Amino acid sequence: MKAVKSAVISAKEQLEIRSFPLPGLGRGEMLIKVEMCGICGSDLHIFRGDWGEPYPLIPGHEFIGRVAQMGEGAAERHQVRIGDRVAVEMILPCWECEYCKAGRYNLCLQDRSEGRQYGCNISMTRAPSLYGGWSEYLFVPPNAIVHRIPEHVPLRRAVLVEPLAVAVRAVHLTPPRLGDCVAVIGAGPIGLLTAVAAKAAGAGCVILVGTREERLALGKELAADFAVDFRQENAREKVRAYSGGRGADIVFETAGTVSGQIDSLHYARTAGVVNYVGLTGNKTVPIHTDAEMTFKEVKLQTSFLSAGAYQAAIRIISGGRYPIEKLITHEFSLDQAYRGLQCAANRDEKAIKVILVPDLSE
Repeated sequence: MKAVKSAVISAKEQLEIRSFPLPGLGRGEMLIKVEMCGICGSDLHIFRGDWGEPYPLIPGHEFIGRVAQMGEGAAERHQVRIGDRVAVEMILPCWECEYCKAGRYNLCLQDRSEGRQYGCNISMTRAPSLYGGWSEYLFVPPNAIVHRIPEHVPLRRAVLVEPLAVAVRAVHLTPPRLGDCVAVIGAGPIGLLTAVAAKAAGAGCVILVGTREERLALGKELAADFAVDFRQENAREKVRAYSGGRGADIVFETAGTVSGQIDSLHYARTAGVVNYVGLTGNKTVPIHTDAEMTFKEVKLQTSFLSAGAYQAAIRIISGGRYPIEKLITHEFSLDQAYRGLQCAANRDEKAIKVILVPDLSE
């Protein structure tokens, strides 16, 4: 029986390489041969144990791969064939609770009780263990949501479909009207992709607020009209100036920092909207609601994960207008997973997006 190599977070801040047997498949089940998997900021939170993770687990939810094996009925269930390149949504809905039935499966009640997020909260003790993208193969159960990726899409663009879908969901929840001014706080991968999603949705002006010259420059190359380094400039004044003196119509906070979430409220115009997309890792955010929200009637929205957004994300990457593959700065093999995680965490060598490639030679 073939052995499957996977990177496993076995305990808080402990990462190791393990082997698993290639599982047999039941009705509607598939195996995906992972081609690439991104390293996300959430992976660092999981590695640090910020959310009470069910160790041991295989991390990785930003994966792309090809259908390798299918059980009986899987082709009809998932509408794919052997060899198709696919993205599998990172949420495994129960399809039974009220939220799944309403299409808001990112809020699945069973996810809270048993874990239904690939690479995030499914312990490898759950058979057949392969529920994370930092692995040579990924198990796909019948309840998974599978999307075929057009063959013309470059692999380094296709691997970004999940983080792009996170950005698309946020924009779907607080969509700009044609010509609206949008501010995006945070110039990391999610922030850069949110700028793309906002521009694709019709934003007239996108202001990217963050740090690091190379990230802000890439943001302008992709979709941002203006870039503001808040460490070098008065970001509140710049956002107001670029928005015609009013403030942004919509502000997306993607950095997941306490200061970023506080400042986002300052960047919004009166009667504007602020959408919290970033995760702070359970940090408390102090907000003076009277002055920063109520007196301005600012609407606060939150956005969690990527439900209902993969289709639009795939259309964006298929169109080719936005060269989002330029986010990828570093590649590591599966055996180098710890190095890749540290590279992403420390932003070594101006890292923006770090990916793991299971077949990459050392």
